[in-house]
Amino acid sequence: MPILTQSLIKKLEDQKYALDQAAIVASTDAKGVIIYVNDKFCEVSGYNREELLGKTHRIVNSGSHPKEFFIDLWKTIASGKVWRGEVCNRKKNGDLYWVYTTIVPFLGDDGKISQYLSIRYEITDLKKAQQTILEQQEKLVAASRLSAIGEMAAAITHEINNPLGVILGRVEMLKSMLNDPTLDKEELFKVADTIEVTGQRIAKIVRSMKTMAHHSQEQELSAKVPVLSLIEDALDLCQHRFKNHGVDLKTPVIDPNLIIDCRSHQIVQVLVNLLNNSFDAVQQLPQKWVKIELQEHEHNIDIIITDSGAGIPEEVQKKMFNPFFSTKSVQYGTGLGLSISVGIIHKNGGSLQYDRKSPHTRFVIQLPKKLPKN
Repeated sequence: MPILTQSLIKKLEDQKYALDQAAIVASTDAKGVIIYVNDKFCEVSGYNREELLGKTHRIVNSGSHPKEFFIDLWKTIASGKVWRGEVCNRKKNGDLYWVYTTIVPFLGDDGKISQYLSIRYEITDLKKAQQTILEQQEKLVAASRLSAIGEMAAAITHEINNPLGVILGRVEMLKSMLNDPTLDKEELFKVADTIEVTGQRIAKIVRSMKTMAHHSQEQELSAKVPVLSLIEDALDLCQHRFKNHGVDLKTPVIDPNLIIDCRSHQIVQVLVNLLNNSFDAVQQLPQKWVKIELQEHEHNIDIIITDSGAGIPEEVQKKMFNPFFSTKSVQYGTGLGLSISVGIIHKNGGSLQYDRKSPHTRFVIQLPKKLPKN
């Protein structure tokens, strides 16, 4: 029996040694006060054991996470559940470091939580690599955006030429009216109004194109962006294609007071990309329609784009969000890939998903109404 006990103790010591070599380990009491740290914790944080014991983990708090992040963490572990997640901490010298954290609550003899054990693995290098990938992706976004603009240029030229023709026609009419001694001022104002409205339409299209060409990372978060303007700006850049090719584009009635926090032109980019994808997908179908829907929830909104297609094959579903993947032939161009669109929406605090339950091809963009300041 003593031999078995000694063997078990040796095994536990070996396991603890192995854990200490790889992981940052700490224990706290039920109130979160640190009662144990291993050497790895001291090594990574830069604090010695005496500086850590008796303190809470606020000592390494970087301020990178919102208050709600820690409220959710404490709510989880206080209920006796295990919490897992990525946390950004700050070393004694001020440097930031990232850890993947698992916090396990332990119960005392009275059935109440007596302490918490946290096991962390440093992932700073991984996060730096992810940041590098993100920066490269942003460059790819810019290139893809310009590609998408080039693909739309010819069609938008047609969209601009039509109102230009209207303006030129009205100018000729205006000249004739000015030479008429029986000039009717009311008719004159009608012609002038037509010229003004048509000119504004051209200006709006040009502004939308300029916005699309603007570099993404230069735009700060807009505090209040009307969802209506997002939809309208996207439609300005692509609805002409639908009209000219007999594709029925159905749009929702949107409350002009519905606003969200986002980088507006990035969201417009994604909307244009999804709409153009749907346009290309329904070209050869007997029923050609694309529908935009909007669903408002307490804290977020859903922008839903559905087309008359019968859905996406399962094999394609597995790959369609991968970088550089496309089922389009060269004649349709590359546009803005779904993987980049996902990255853009994620950067704006939301998600882009394919709805597998829909009988038609449907994508759902979910965006928060408000983003945390940090």
